[in-house]
Amino acid sequence: MKKSKTNNNNLLSNLNQAQLEAVTHDSGPMLIVAGAGTGKTTVLINRLAWLLQEKAINPEQILLSTFTKKGAAELEERADKLLPYGCVNLWINTFDSFGERILRDHALDIGLSPNFKVLDQTEQWMFIRKHLNEFKLDYYKPLGDPTKFIHEIISHFSRLKNENILPEDYLKLAEEKIADSDKVLSSDDPVLAKASAGEADKLDASRLNELANGYHIYNRLLAKEGLLDFGDLIRYTIKLFKERPNILSKYREQFKYIMVD
Repeated sequence: MKKSKTNNNNLLSNLNQAQLEAVTHDSGPMLIVAGAGTGKTTVLINRLAWLLQEKAINPEQILLSTFTKKGAAELEERADKLLPYGCVNLWINTFDSFGERILRDHALDIGLSPNFKVLDQTEQWMFIRKHLNEFKLDYYKPLGDPTKFIHEIISHFSRLKNENILPEDYLKLAEEKIADSDKVLSSDDPVLAKASAGEADKLDASRLNELANGYHIYNRLLAKEGLLDFGDLIRYTIKLFKERPNILSKYREQFKYIMVD
């Protein structure tokens, strides 16, 4: 490594005792709980620099992840100011971009094209609008405005992917809900057989079934056209690691230090 832009003697000198302990923590997990503006990002960047410069850790062995693009950009900017010139191959990512980076290298291992395109929310809306008739919507396709619920559908699908719910599992849940509502409507029990309650359950089951089928069709259409949305970046990375333990082992061996903001 070339000489640092920042004097190495200043790397730790401006830290308080708690920050110093966190930056120089040797091994094992550590959880930092602190409010906004207390220096958590400072700790992460100084620890990154300390590992690289003082411990001579390979940059590719350190993973630094955060939730937002803004947060990742700030980490990259501060790392660029603190680290030596020419320090490359840093793994500073959002969770989404980490997943994309992994999938670009291993997409074929789970049947994806490595040239996949990731849709943003506007492109998702346009994609669903283009294929709206294929979704077989009724409850979510009012006659006056067929596109009224597209944003809500996108939000619902995103939550499903964030919780790693597979299309086939959601379809199974919908089928079970329909079966239960049919039992209520046909029951001899006068309490269970009340029309108002039975019809409400039936409508709710029908709505859930429509969403489940739409979720299944949406994912099938994405795969057909070589497209992913942001939820897929995490979902398919989990799928990759579950189905290809050799690849999971590779990254477990690679990342010796993992930091999450």
